[in-house]
Amino acid sequence: MSARVVDGWSVGGISAVILENAALRVVVLPELGGHVTEMVDKAADRNLLWSNPRTTPRRAPYGANFDDWWSGGWDEIFPTGDRAELNGETLPYMGELWSVPSTVSAGTNGGRAWLQTTTFGTIAPARLERTIELRADEPVLRVAYRLTNLDVRPLLFLWGIHPCFAVTPGYRIDLPAARMLVGVSSSPEMGEVGSTYTWPSQPNPASPGSKRDARRVLPASAAVYGGHWATDLRDGWLALTDSASKRGVALVFPREVFPYAWLWQVYGGWRGHHHLCLEPWTGYPMQLQQAAEAGRARILAPGESLEAETAFVLYDGLDSVSVVERDNDVFRVG
Repeated sequence: MSARVVDGWSVGGISAVILENAALRVVVLPELGGHVTEMVDKAADRNLLWSNPRTTPRRAPYGANFDDWWSGGWDEIFPTGDRAELNGETLPYMGELWSVPSTVSAGTNGGRAWLQTTTFGTIAPARLERTIELRADEPVLRVAYRLTNLDVRPLLFLWGIHPCFAVTPGYRIDLPAARMLVGVSSSPEMGEVGSTYTWPSQPNPASPGSKRDARRVLPASAAVYGGHWATDLRDGWLALTDSASKRGVALVFPREVFPYAWLWQVYGGWRGHHHLCLEPWTGYPMQLQQAAEAGRARILAPGESLEAETAFVLYDGLDSVSVVERDNDVFRVG
């Protein structure tokens, strides 16, 4: 099956564009900053992305609280994660791009299908171009980014790729990191804020000597949540595997652009939801000023662009992942 683009669809009254091949179906909502609401693994007939069971994608006013409008899926977070200031103006929580419309172009060529969204910051004078591509029946969603500073001044920013995955207690997280930092925690079971640990053995400060295997997704009945930073990635990938079906997805990215990763683990304790976000980030923490003070914010010179090629790679026959390799355009997960 050749990859194809299908338009003329809508989700809850929001116009949608579909990109699909024999392995994947991806549904994009250009009106919501290029929000991706579905990434369906066709072999498993399952949307890999989490969908909020209590809301659907909706048009939000600029500056709205992201959490109150969040329908799940995949968004781009820029130029900050938490509320911050840029050139004396207040940036909204989770940045500017998720609530503004994108322009879109799409096409097919030689068995390939592609869709490009272009989104502009409101306060941040920047343009983010994102091209997603499927090739024939390949189980890989390729993503090419180009972020450009449109200002006459240097642009300070943070940028995170924010896919939220649907999970069950049988899922396992793998990543090539050793040092983890607890950034958010609802209870001792998810660690003490500010503490560090060696992946995957996360101590429970309420129970001396006990440790949680952070690779294992907890059930919703645990009623906890936490956010942990991987601060020393050796390579650019994150993997999530369903141990029951031995199927999974690896998010591959250039470590020189995204040297850190955020694991947002919601196991029933935040608004009753159950999901997992695996997110590459250019810097940390998510508040722009704090990241700048720590020397971990990025800067683009006037007119400068930052490019990155990432991919979502589907795999099967594995119950854990120890390596993700890329040889030219071929990915191997093992």
